[in-house]
Amino acid sequence: MVRSNAVDLRERLRSLDIGATLAVAMAAVGLFAMGVVAAAPRSPYQPVLTPNGQPEGVLRDLAVVIGLDRLHGNPQLFVAVVVSVLAVGAFLLLLRATFRGRVSVRAVAGLVVGAHAMLLFVPLLFSRDVYSYAFYGRIGGIYGGNPYVETPLDHSGDLLWHYVGPKWVDTPAVYGPAWNTFSSALSRFLPRPVDHVEAYRFLAIATSLLTCVAIVWVVRGLWPGRTAFALAAFGANPVVLFHSAASGHNDLLVALSIVVALGLLVRNRELAAIAVLTLGALVKATALLPLALLLVWCVARRPPGERRRALLTHLGLPVGMAFVFALPYLQLHDPTLGMLELAGHEGWLAPSASIARVLDFLSFHTLGWVARVAFDVLLLVAVVALGREVWRRAPSLSFRGQAAVWGWALVLMTLLGPVLLPWYVVWALPLVWVLPRVPRTALLATSAMMAVTLWSAKPLRFPGAFDVDLFVGRFLVTPVMLVLLVNALLDLRSRLRVGFSLEDEDSTPAVVTLADEPQHQERIAAATG
Repeated sequence: MVRSNAVDLRERLRSLDIGATLAVAMAAVGLFAMGVVAAAPRSPYQPVLTPNGQPEGVLRDLAVVIGLDRLHGNPQLFVAVVVSVLAVGAFLLLLRATFRGRVSVRAVAGLVVGAHAMLLFVPLLFSRDVYSYAFYGRIGGIYGGNPYVETPLDHSGDLLWHYVGPKWVDTPAVYGPAWNTFSSALSRFLPRPVDHVEAYRFLAIATSLLTCVAIVWVVRGLWPGRTAFALAAFGANPVVLFHSAASGHNDLLVALSIVVALGLLVRNRELAAIAVLTLGALVKATALLPLALLLVWCVARRPPGERRRALLTHLGLPVGMAFVFALPYLQLHDPTLGMLELAGHEGWLAPSASIARVLDFLSFHTLGWVARVAFDVLLLVAVVALGREVWRRAPSLSFRGQAAVWGWALVLMTLLGPVLLPWYVVWALPLVWVLPRVPRTALLATSAMMAVTLWSAKPLRFPGAFDVDLFVGRFLVTPVMLVLLVNALLDLRSRLRVGFSLEDEDSTPAVVTLADEPQHQERIAAATG
């Protein structure tokens, strides 16, 4: 009997994948450590907090017990940076294990749910955007103004005035009309600044969890073997958890709209998918890219005689929805509803900004604008090329192929855009499981670098360290992202010229017969020059 039990135990140990278990455990420890640092008093991860929004609860108490509250200045920042780097490293090990199919969906789901629950015990992190959301909502809901015309500066006596970021105090709203309508309605029921913060944070955390559920729902049907990887890439990602969900960012609503629309499309509910993507675009314009590509597919896959009717019905729905939401805000001061304002913004980590700085240096500050225009043209050309490919392949384009096209467009928009912030990567992350190796690597590498590049939410507290952060970002991170971008563009060009699949090559292995091989080699030679 004892011998039988010993044999049983040896068999169980042999079947246990120690590496996979270790990857999950390390990811859990890394995320928990980031949570403890985030909840510590005066943590570098924390932006300006309201008096009632200070850290409290079990994570804060643990941070005090281990002495994080006694650290100040650069030692405090050093601990925060090291912990975030280790957490991202553990996350990448988890991704490697899930991609190889060594971790179960159940194990990843447990990690994801636990990580999101932990966010309820940390304060607002990294960003002050929730204060802008709330202020624009108060302009419309409390003061009866138009947030696309009036700015926080016009209402400087408001209780939120001291919390809005300096860059945004004289800037009108740059978010979609659906989001401003929601913010205006919410402002009527939230009396204190901390109530606004918690409302947007809880919404973002819930949206992130719903996105995880939708990812499992979609990927299980399209590619079951990638379910654990897809769930981990989004739900256990530090940049999603700490920079997006804990920060209350509405970019998570865009991510949710994208993956839900894909799920509806799989179930042949085209109009419902278009409606969901339209709502996402009315929160943030990013969702316009997958929406436009979906409309192209919906029209192109029909017989020529039915395309005009399909165009009218499928295009009429988003146009009608946009008109209904935009109607209360229409005016001549900014008829673009924030898009013109947004077009003038630029971020220091974006590859386009790096090239612009080089051109400005070489041309005595006269040619920096060329980089911005060139990157915009590149994005337009890439999206048009993807749309043309969707039109050409529409009758045979699979749902996975459609998801890959959306993913390509969102990855390129992220890297070619004039502003690159950590929470921007959440747009494409729900589709990372279907992308080929080159864009998948670009997206995940950008995600990892974004999670460790924003060292502190308050640069003035650590001026020396912030200068180092700028140096690392501009001379290490941005050049790496530029290389990733170039590789992605070259890979897309090659695939479009040769006619290869736009989804992961592992999903649709090419079958070449002996009779076809000469032509196949000629196509490869033509694509590679």
